[in-house]
Amino acid sequence: MKNIFFPRLYPEAVVDGSSVLPPGLELEVKTVTKDREVRYLAVFHNRGNVARHLDAIRFTARPEPGDFLSFPGREYRIFLEGWTMVTPAKSVRYGEKDNFCNPDYLPAAVSDPVHYNNAAEPNRFSGEYVGLLNHRPSGSILLAGFITSRRMMCRLTIKLAESGVAQLELCCDADHILVEPGESVESEELLLTCGSDSQALLEEFASRWGENMNARTWDHAPTGWCSWYYYFENVTAADIAENLEELAARRSDFPLEYIQIDNGWQSAYGDWLYTNAKFPEGLRALARSIAEKRFKPGLWLAPFLVEKNSRLYSEHPEWTIRTSEGETVWLEPWGSTELAVLDGTHPGVQAHFRNLFRQLAELGFEYVKLDFMMYACTPGKGRYFDPKATRLDALRRALAAIREGFGEERFILGCTTVLAGVVGLVNAERISTDITPYWERKAPGRDRYREDCCVPNVCRNIINRTYMHRRLFLCDPDVHIARRDRNELTDAEVRLWTSALLLAGGLKLLADRFSTLEPERAELSRLLLAAPDRFQLRPLDRFDREYPAVWFGIDRESGTPALGIFNFAETSMRLQVTLPDAPAGTLRNLWGNETLKWVSGAPCEFQVEPHNCLLFLSDRTCESTGAGVHFVKSTREQESR
Repeated sequence: MKNIFFPRLYPEAVVDGSSVLPPGLELEVKTVTKDREVRYLAVFHNRGNVARHLDAIRFTARPEPGDFLSFPGREYRIFLEGWTMVTPAKSVRYGEKDNFCNPDYLPAAVSDPVHYNNAAEPNRFSGEYVGLLNHRPSGSILLAGFITSRRMMCRLTIKLAESGVAQLELCCDADHILVEPGESVESEELLLTCGSDSQALLEEFASRWGENMNARTWDHAPTGWCSWYYYFENVTAADIAENLEELAARRSDFPLEYIQIDNGWQSAYGDWLYTNAKFPEGLRALARSIAEKRFKPGLWLAPFLVEKNSRLYSEHPEWTIRTSEGETVWLEPWGSTELAVLDGTHPGVQAHFRNLFRQLAELGFEYVKLDFMMYACTPGKGRYFDPKATRLDALRRALAAIREGFGEERFILGCTTVLAGVVGLVNAERISTDITPYWERKAPGRDRYREDCCVPNVCRNIINRTYMHRRLFLCDPDVHIARRDRNELTDAEVRLWTSALLLAGGLKLLADRFSTLEPERAELSRLLLAAPDRFQLRPLDRFDREYPAVWFGIDRESGTPALGIFNFAETSMRLQVTLPDAPAGTLRNLWGNETLKWVSGAPCEFQVEPHNCLLFLSDRTCESTGAGVHFVKSTREQESR
């Protein structure tokens, strides 16, 4: 690896739209330099006699000859993290454009939609929290990332030119908060470090971030069943009862822990203690029916959303995010439903959340999935009750109240939220957009949006975010879909999704109707439950393609390697792979008759058909999970070399 000369960063504060500070304002910068790293923390002081609004604290690099930003632009590969679970975590290179996201969805996909490039200008890329700058000829990698997320959203902008990195800006958004005379505001802590192993750098980054934020996980990876991906919002109490009976009768095949009732049970957004006509007996009876079958009750909520016709809104309209004129800010209608957003900085909202989740715990629920939380951080034209609160404050204060009410001993899963906002407050977090019972849906005449719900986008995010698992939270890669009914995925696509979940680890929730699940498809779910969090996983081609195709894992129990080769494209693919260090042995393709002799450093070539995969596991892993029954036997086994 080539020695890295870190770029010099120049911090500045932006106050009331200007980076020129008037007398009385000061930006103090604290720098710590150690072997192969530099840390920055900036503190804004208002020593004047007038209240000011702090917009941002920025760290900007000025490329200098000989530093790491001075190589030709074409020699770099860039990896950038995303704001929410749906935002792409992906690599880009010189000549490409930024993620093209649905313009209507930008406020939920990026922290700064006003200035986001949205694929208009080549070579200008945006990301959140952390980025990697890989100099391909030397193999050297510079990591720049924020290892705290206490109050500010943090983002990165990188612009490449033929001569090198033309722009590197790392920004802590302060959201125009009010800073009174005598008050000070800290930035988030910025880390620059370097190495040659992208996964190791990201894992170390996540570990330090998690330590600083007192990250929570859980002592095991939960398993369960989720109602959404088969029944969606049409779920009924009878549907739950039917699947409870099936799962209780087949417990040895499906040893599940939780039953999660997803969207469709509530009387209205905001009225989370009241069920609709499809669940006539109410929440207490629902939780009891689950517990009586020896499962743990789980419940989906969207805690920040409140319907216009709900009891909550009629009683407390002042709890919503409001304009400067005092009017409620309404989201774009969801069909005929008008929705507002609860203001997490309002003491009344925090008390409401403590009480609500305390009552849910008393009703018997041991697990909650909290959805659409990014709306807490997208006030639009509204203002928070607390003028000194940032967007991150609004989310974290509310989540802290939820945690207090629900208790330390119960499980909280975050979903569709700002990733930085939940570290230290949830046990697990969804890391991808929703899986779908079809490969993808594309509007005529356009490529997929990079945050679209589709199988390739889900897989891209779960492989690139493996570094978060057990460091920031447990990762939730979304549910397993194995069925044939209500499913457009082909046999090969179902095998691909099963392989991705097996390698990715984290939560394992099933989402089929078990009375109609065919035996051969049920075997796929049984395989996942036999090894719910088995592998320590990494991509081997993070910088080579948007959708990493080579997934390398180590079995945590046996220490043996596992290798997945994925083809997300529309045409067949031939890949050459150099096998990384791992114990030597013979692996078998779970879905075919190929064998792979593992010799560290050996070059191998693989041919994979569209929407398909190869999954090589050791005999030892297969035997311990019961996966041996899946091998396709042939009289002449071929070796991949």
